[in-house]
Amino acid sequence: MKLQRLDPDDGAAVAATMTFLQAGRAADTPWDPPHTERGLVASLRYGWDGEPGEKWLLVEDGQVAGTLDLHFSQRDNTHMAYVGVSVHPDKRREGRGRALAEEGLARVRASGRRLAMGGTLDAEAPAAFAAAMGFAQASVEVQRRQDLTEVDPARVEELRARAAEAARDYTLIRMDGPVPDDLVDEVAEMAAAINDAPTDDLDIEDEVFDAKRVRGFEAAQEAAGNKLYRVIARRGTDGPLAGHTMVGVPAELPDWAWQWDTAVLGAHRGHRLGMLLKADMVTWLRAAEPSVRWLDTWNAESNAHMIGVNEALGYRIVTRHLGWQRAV
Repeated sequence: MKLQRLDPDDGAAVAATMTFLQAGRAADTPWDPPHTERGLVASLRYGWDGEPGEKWLLVEDGQVAGTLDLHFSQRDNTHMAYVGVSVHPDKRREGRGRALAEEGLARVRASGRRLAMGGTLDAEAPAAFAAAMGFAQASVEVQRRQDLTEVDPARVEELRARAAEAARDYTLIRMDGPVPDDLVDEVAEMAAAINDAPTDDLDIEDEVFDAKRVRGFEAAQEAAGNKLYRVIARRGTDGPLAGHTMVGVPAELPDWAWQWDTAVLGAHRGHRLGMLLKADMVTWLRAAEPSVRWLDTWNAESNAHMIGVNEALGYRIVTRHLGWQRAV
């Protein structure tokens, strides 16, 4: 199969890929915001947090008919690789998806890694395709959305106040933009608490967090146009950092924001810090970014604790995503 790797400096190829992505969104996830060229180019250059993946294009008659996404982490989980396949809605059920998936599996195999992972919507056609390619379902993740125009500020304040009483030995720090140099190592250690979140049956190892990864994430989000907001809980006024929650607000999509990691270190759990952090973030975000209406988050379906926090704050289910894996 002849594929062309997408170069972020190739304006024509980027434009053709944007057309392809928007067609897929319209057909498959019309409830999601549109893709942005800035976000696509940033992902090609920086990935999510400094480790960019590969996007390969299947081009037919000058148009993108399909894509193959590959990601080979170098800092952790070097036993596996991510494989993502997408086909233009007008080109499906003609063998392109299978050919792209087989190519991706061959490349994972050639790299020496033993496992391929991927994700699909929880829908009949993509799930059947993954199973037909030999993948086994290993996780369920739920996408939820908060409509800030419908969330009662008094209710959020009530939840925040109750949590603050349970967490009276902690103080909160609001931080926008990059983490200060004197805190970056401690923030990396705190961020690693996300490894305690449920991963169901996925064959994955703990992710490695260090200052380089924190800075890589910040650089990637800045390139994508996402302004970072972070609320951090600290023991007392000068004690260790205990937990955080983080939101990204895309400059080119003023109605939208992404609720990313919320994590509390094990030694500080049991004080309702998760609720305190997220409720405070909602209050801050409404004041700092009044144009934001939609706030999306994702959790393992088995993460009952965080789902309870989210639903109390008004998050509602949008859709479910399935995680898949197979040996190569």
